[in-house]
Amino acid sequence: MLALSVETHRTGCAVVVATGELDLAGARRVLDKMDRLVTEGRDRIVLDMAGVAFCGAQAMSALVRTRARAQRAGGWLRLAAVPPHVRRVFERTDLDRLFPRYPDVASAATGRAVPAGAVASAERAA
Repeated sequence: MLALSVETHRTGCAVVVATGELDLAGARRVLDKMDRLVTEGRDRIVLDMAGVAFCGAQAMSALVRTRARAQRAGGWLRLAAVPPHVRRVFERTDLDRLFPRYPDVASAATGRAVPAGAVASAERAA
């Protein structure tokens, strides 16, 4: 089961908060939600993934499509607070190249990505 909500960050970007599993059904829901946002002209989107327990291949494909659609409209899709188990899947599929690391919504909204080396050092220390 996937719960989605949309908030507006102080920078004006849309923040989609996802909690639960981004399986086949969840992928369709998040794609539909973000497609509606882009259609409405809200093409700067942060997906808060802090509460995501699972992210399947369909969801990753949906995120890549949404990112491309937002970019064509002049905006972007940024992922925030991606849990380590989900981030590993992004790394194994090389999708981490498309989606820089943002530790939280505020960093994603302002475009302050964390360098990959800094995150890897912090994860080894933990």
